[in-house]
Amino acid sequence: MPMPMPTPTPTTLNETVLKNAHPEVRAWLAAFVERNGGFVGSVHLSGPAATEGEIVLVAAHNLPPSVQNGTAVIPVGKGMAGTAAERRAPVAVSDFQTDTTGVAVPGGRAARAKGSLTLPVFDPADDTRLLAVVGLGFTETRDFTEAEIAAYGADAATVLKAV
Repeated sequence: MPMPMPTPTPTTLNETVLKNAHPEVRAWLAAFVERNGGFVGSVHLSGPAATEGEIVLVAAHNLPPSVQNGTAVIPVGKGMAGTAAERRAPVAVSDFQTDTTGVAVPGGRAARAKGSLTLPVFDPADDTRLLAVVGLGFTETRDFTEAEIAAYGADAATVLKAV
């Protein structure tokens, strides 16, 4: 019996990722990742979602196309970004590659990040209204302190200037 062929990993971005891309947010994200010593990053917004209960990828930094395609539209509650949106609180994973909590979805491991953090960003005029979720990943395993999470969260909120 012949072995099944593996599913190829996409090397190009799908239509959804391309349609929702925000170059100004991508520029902000590259600077955010660099100034915080990260390796990869993402920004999901709630505004472009066609359905309530979803967030949409609008910018990525160093994420392979397969990860961008897989996270183009995320249901609230799924993966790190969706969990941060659902909990309305930061989600930290000390090693994305070995995490077994369920918030680090296997497809995201292709980004090769270890210590990972997702940060919800709320409307400054209405702290109940989620506007964005910013992801930040590092090459090394990390145990994030509350002070670090607060500092990254304050910096993540500056994404609103780019939206």
